[in-house]
Amino acid sequence: MITTTRMRTAGAAAATATILAVALAGCSSATEPTPSTSGAPEGGGKVAFVIKPLDNTYFGAMAEGAEAAAKEAGVELTVVAAENVTDDSGQASKLNALVTAGYDCYIVNPTSQTNLLTGLVPVSDAGTPIVNLDLPIDLDAAKDAGVTVTTYVGTNNETAGAAGGEAMLDLVDEGSQVALIGGLVADPGNIARLAGFEKAVAGKLEITQTVAADFDKAKAKSAAATILIANPDIKGFFTPSGDMAMGIQQAVEEAGLKGKVAVVGIDGTKDQLADIVAGGQPAAIEQFPYLMGVQSVQACVAAMGGKTIPETVETPVLIVNKDNAQAALDAFPAPPAGFEVPNPFE
Repeated sequence: MITTTRMRTAGAAAATATILAVALAGCSSATEPTPSTSGAPEGGGKVAFVIKPLDNTYFGAMAEGAEAAAKEAGVELTVVAAENVTDDSGQASKLNALVTAGYDCYIVNPTSQTNLLTGLVPVSDAGTPIVNLDLPIDLDAAKDAGVTVTTYVGTNNETAGAAGGEAMLDLVDEGSQVALIGGLVADPGNIARLAGFEKAVAGKLEITQTVAADFDKAKAKSAAATILIANPDIKGFFTPSGDMAMGIQQAVEEAGLKGKVAVVGIDGTKDQLADIVAGGQPAAIEQFPYLMGVQSVQACVAAMGGKTIPETVETPVLIVNKDNAQAALDAFPAPPAGFEVPNPFE
């Protein structure tokens, strides 16, 4: 049985962690609609899962969680993925093929806030449940298109950013100078994460500058190196991306400042967790895409069963530091052990 559990986290963000006590299922990387389970019991239902690229460990973990939940629930899950994170038209075409085939529930992790709306119109017209995962669909545009989203499952990005602020406050002295290295300027998740961090440290830390590095590890490393040369008083970097955090940490170490300049990044990738264990980055904010995948299927099961479900379910985050990094790494991509949390759709 898949279970979720809750752990205590540090700071005012009050972010909670969860675990899935389950063996990890392998995820399909097929580019054409291919069921990841077969022979579902009669009445179990068919669920379509449209996601970003599966070769990205974050989205791959989502698919793993979804497949584990589908197997337990006895539903047939079909997974299709975009070729890359900007493959708007390709992902939309794959959704269209699934809509033509006909499914009982659609889980969508879109590459943009609007790229799947046209394909979802007939789904909404038929009254079929739509679960929006991770990147929020633009609800104003959805309303104009006549698309009704049943529920949203994902991280509250502002809460995650605030958790990053709390982690940073534990690592540097009050009044310290810190810099923010963001992702894509217009990306809503990036904007919310930076805003959450800024609110958490307002009046406590001095943010000297904010630059964009397009969610690119090499660009983040270059930006951090430039900032460290221009401002030797910098004591910390915050970034909304795990890959960028790794690049920033490289810049810090190459500048001879390991242990003197703190790097805190959101995602909690396997590389980040391993780096914390090894004494590199002092902290990370771990999201749980595996749990997002589980909860998205749980939402479909509930909706297909005629239950009224909440419009939004926030997947919790966890501040990971040297004290819990090994446990987090051992459990990855599922969160480390803690106290049980009920299925939010039951």
